[in-house]
Amino acid sequence: MPTLVMSSTLSPTASVLPTLLIVDDEEGPRHSLRMVFKKDFEVYAVENGDKALEYAKHHPISLAILDIRMAGKSGIDVLRGLKAIDPNIEIIMLTAYETIETARQALRLGACDYLSKPFDLSTIREAVTRALHLRRISDTVTDTSDRLKALSAQLNDSSLKEEMARTTTEIYAGALHDINNPLTVITGYIEMLTVRLEGIGTLHGADLQAVREDVGTLSKQVSTCSAITRRYLRFVNKRSMAAPEVSVNQVLDDVQTLTRNHPSVKGGQLAIKHLDVNTAAQIGGTELIQVLLNLCINAFQSSDKAQTVWVTAERFDHKIPTETFIETPSERFLGLDSFSNVPPVVALSVLDQGPGIPGEVLARMFEPYFTTKGEAGTGLGLAIVSRLVKAHGGLVHVRSRPGDGTRFTVYLPAKEPSGSDMSFFRLTRYKGRVLLP
Repeated sequence: MPTLVMSSTLSPTASVLPTLLIVDDEEGPRHSLRMVFKKDFEVYAVENGDKALEYAKHHPISLAILDIRMAGKSGIDVLRGLKAIDPNIEIIMLTAYETIETARQALRLGACDYLSKPFDLSTIREAVTRALHLRRISDTVTDTSDRLKALSAQLNDSSLKEEMARTTTEIYAGALHDINNPLTVITGYIEMLTVRLEGIGTLHGADLQAVREDVGTLSKQVSTCSAITRRYLRFVNKRSMAAPEVSVNQVLDDVQTLTRNHPSVKGGQLAIKHLDVNTAAQIGGTELIQVLLNLCINAFQSSDKAQTVWVTAERFDHKIPTETFIETPSERFLGLDSFSNVPPVVALSVLDQGPGIPGEVLARMFEPYFTTKGEAGTGLGLAIVSRLVKAHGGLVHVRSRPGDGTRFTVYLPAKEPSGSDMSFFRLTRYKGRVLLP
């Protein structure tokens, strides 16, 4: 019977221990491995491959340790069978008769490690720890994929389509446009992970940490997709929302992370100037990320050359002098009539080094479906920016002169962080001044 004992050695926060399957036709190694790992895993040890595969058909297995040479099915046969049942099982192979060809075959079939008998305690524990980290990464990727599939099913559900059909085309198209940005980032990170993991049997050190960070970004992007979907469902159903707020510096850091592998960057870079003293903007985090992502991606797309796009943040503790805001052929303002000009106010600016915007384009650029990108553009990005900013009492200012780049500035009502939020704001405080060029 499996041995089930709680431990903090390998899984300090786990409420249910992962299952470790041991397959060896010698009692000595089976007993030794059972004793070594009984506090960290639910251990199930069997003497042949048939029993192992039968058990795997009916029980979830996290890791397996297989002897290669056994009576009946060989360890390679069991490896192949376990991977057919669950490709995510991480498998360590053991052998007293090591050959290069056997090792290559095992790794080619998906084994994560290959150890020679006799092994010492530290070596086997290190191998199992690496395998467990790989399994957790695999589980996170699988969970992210499942959530994406569920989100796709939700968007394609016939009842949702009928509900969307009762609203304007702009809402439906806007939802798809907003979701496309995080999905593009997800695609980029998945391609990076695929390249990084191709042909690798084990991960450790900096490589393991890099994969963990990429998987964390994937999970965060799926959450962003889900939040966008919920936002549009509330819009469709006309449900009221509590007054939102979000840390400005945290959103700036998130936008920098999300653009890092976006294809529109084209070898350029995003430079960030944080607030000296962090402040809460009175807008939802997902909304503000979408506003800045749309503006940043447009900025990178303004030129075929690699460029530095700046995002700067500034806080005003006095009213903005809107009486001086006058539209000209090179400047536009959206939301002046509804702007909640009560201090404090935060101003977020996106500056590019592109060729500038002609006056005739500047006059129409916030119209839904107006685009200068041909079939590659939807004409929704800036319309979404305008709608979201105005919905939260904000103001959009765009200034552009041909040959002199473009600057978008979004003004939003702000507030001091509440006492209960102080620990969060200390974690996201200003990280050092960056001087503008």
